[in-house]
Amino acid sequence: MYLFGLSTYFRLKRNLRRPLEELKREQWESFKALVYYAYYNVPFYRKLYDQVGFHPQELKSRDDIQKVPLIRKALFQDTELQDCLALGHDADKLRKKKTSGSSGSPLEIFVTPDDRIYRTLIHLRILFHNGMTLRDQMAHISDDRHVPDFRYTFQNLGFLPKEFVYAADSPEDQLANLKKIDPAVIYSYSSSMVLLADEIKKLGSCPVSPRLVFTTGELLNSADRDLINEQFGVQLRDIYGCVEMGDIAWQCSEVAGYHVSIDSFLFEAAQDGQPVESGEEGRLVITNLHSKAMPFIRYEVGDVVTAPEEDLCSCGCTFPRMKMLQGRADDWLYRPDRTKVSPLIFVVASIRGVRQYRMIQKAFDHLIVEILPGKYFDEATLPEVSKHVTEVMGDGVKIETKAVETIPQQAGKMRRVISEIPKDNKL
Repeated sequence: MYLFGLSTYFRLKRNLRRPLEELKREQWESFKALVYYAYYNVPFYRKLYDQVGFHPQELKSRDDIQKVPLIRKALFQDTELQDCLALGHDADKLRKKKTSGSSGSPLEIFVTPDDRIYRTLIHLRILFHNGMTLRDQMAHISDDRHVPDFRYTFQNLGFLPKEFVYAADSPEDQLANLKKIDPAVIYSYSSSMVLLADEIKKLGSCPVSPRLVFTTGELLNSADRDLINEQFGVQLRDIYGCVEMGDIAWQCSEVAGYHVSIDSFLFEAAQDGQPVESGEEGRLVITNLHSKAMPFIRYEVGDVVTAPEEDLCSCGCTFPRMKMLQGRADDWLYRPDRTKVSPLIFVVASIRGVRQYRMIQKAFDHLIVEILPGKYFDEATLPEVSKHVTEVMGDGVKIETKAVETIPQQAGKMRRVISEIPKDNKL
């Protein structure tokens, strides 16, 4: 396993500085091969392509990409799991992941052990390119879904050491834990870093001195980015990704747009299914070129980006860069004492029987949780949701949990969290 990982990592590292035209040619060949593979090995794609009259033989040039049908999360959710998996793959022998439900609608993802390693190597490539070293102590601020119950052998030897901080803890407790860890690198939800930066500003000094801070999850506005940088004394680097794909694009030391990992994904920015020109706005459509067990081909994520620009970055990476214009930005939730709660620390989407959910905060002490029942919904689902939300929000909040027949969209997207508390009252 380690030999495979090392050889793959060094190949991925070399790709960072390879000529862009070479990478684009390989990307196109990988895309064609994946479409052929999916058509002949994945029942979901065979049925979809036949329904619209598309055949992989139509892919003669990159201009033909638009002939391949767009897919969305709902298509997977409405299809039997085995039909979404490639022939020869058994879900019981694959690694299962579940989306956090950033759109309020979770989806189970299945990857091979090799693909899981590949995702990790893409992640490490981002960290190392930005200056992290093998011996740097990392603090990972996350929810309990991402906390493993084991350590790798190399971690016991002092390589890639990592300690976890629970994002649902109070900012005071998180800072206390960070002080004990004394990290050189912090990797965290963007919203968690905003909460910690707010707390540090109140305290007047920062108890830790990280060399690098990486954020992920929500899109940062300029004010929050400045707050984190000022309070932690860093220039943070943001990483854009999703559970279906892993890390997709990332900021380098120049912090000018997001480098698109074109050796692993095919990116498109589209309006009404048609590509937009470089630098223009469109909805992100992405193909995962390295995952074969459950392929995602021309998958519309829903976030608004600019089409990648191919100017050479001074950091030395030849990958093109895009800009994020609209991400998964939910409202904050608030406890009765006015402390903020990040939407990302809830794991409602992982509770059995939940297909979609939405939280509506009516007042500091009143929260409604709407649940769209899924396949395994039963009498235990709503109490389990109430228990989890109460654990995160704390005592003193009335949690009203109810099943609903539909959850409406707003501006074409489903907002997972809505706060009806007037802005003036949140201060």
